[in-house]
Amino acid sequence: MKQGTMNILFFILKTKLLKNGEAPILMRITIDGHYEEVRIQRSVPPKLWDSSKGCSKGKDRAGKEINNYIAELSALTLQKHKELMLEQALITPPNYF
Repeated sequence: MKQGTMNILFFILKTKLLKNGEAPILMRITIDGHYEEVRIQRSVPPKLWDSSKGCSKGKDRAGKEINNYIAELSALTLQKHKELMLEQALITPPNYF
């Protein structure tokens, strides 16, 4: 079974700031042009977000924790993709959530 491309993107919603002034972080999984977005239950001040790298610029404890959490989510998503490939299942973004 031919499987297409998969991409994982982390970004913030600058237009929907929380009461504390931080922006919620979202994860988007795109497979063959079909995507699914989910909030990862973390937020970051917009000025501390590096959109080109998809991670926090912060060097403090909170910034490092956010970046570690993003790395864990990426690893888990790639692992789930590998499992689905081995099962030769139809892979669509909702299969990850």
